[in-house]
Amino acid sequence: MFLINSATVLTFASAFVWPFIRILAMLSTAPVFNHRAVPRRVRIGLAMGIAIIVSPLLPPPVLLNDPRAMAVLFQQIAIGIAMGFSMRMIFAAFEVAGDLLGLQMGLAFAQFIDPQRSSPSPLIGSFLGLLASLAFFTLNGHLLVIAAIIKSFEIAPVSDVFSHIRPERIAALGSLMFMLGLQIALPVITALMSANIMLGVLARAAPQLNIMSIGFAVTLLAGFYVLYLSLPFLSITFDQAILRTLEVPVLQPAR
Repeated sequence: MFLINSATVLTFASAFVWPFIRILAMLSTAPVFNHRAVPRRVRIGLAMGIAIIVSPLLPPPVLLNDPRAMAVLFQQIAIGIAMGFSMRMIFAAFEVAGDLLGLQMGLAFAQFIDPQRSSPSPLIGSFLGLLASLAFFTLNGHLLVIAAIIKSFEIAPVSDVFSHIRPERIAALGSLMFMLGLQIALPVITALMSANIMLGVLARAAPQLNIMSIGFAVTLLAGFYVLYLSLPFLSITFDQAILRTLEVPVLQPAR
């Protein structure tokens, strides 16, 4: 006969709460899942579903009334935020590329209110971010996120140990973000630089032309045309960005 007492309820609750907190922290900071279009109830429900599946596979948990419970709580939040932030770097690379392109194309002033951040956002950066979101689902990125959070319980079990998190790797992902952003924007920047050189030569050859009036249209059209030609390669770039991010793990087994 299976008896349910307070100790049994506490054990089951502890086995569920710790994975739930880590998963929810990651989904609240991971790309696409933290978008304002995704209701909080959906994130909470998804975190609960994954936690229910994962919790029976984990070792006996630290009980909620244990003196280490507060340290365990902070560990789960820190690990979840670190993982979500590392995945966010990929999308930030596309936004950095969009900022660079908007500045070079003369669209730095073309901004609108981004509903995700409730703040002005560059037009090209938002466009590339939307393409990155579509590529994310095309490459089954949402499944990779779920697989990564499940794998994290093998690398960093539920405990009060914080040595699993590697802050230097998170900083390395920041440099990787700028490198990827420059690689994405480099073809368009090269084309715009060539167009500006030709406009400069034209201004010297025909001073009577109003270069300021035609230069903006030329750089705008050249930028959009080269961006259009490079769109088929963005999925490949996104795939390579995911692989590079996976090569810089932010978690490590405890020493």
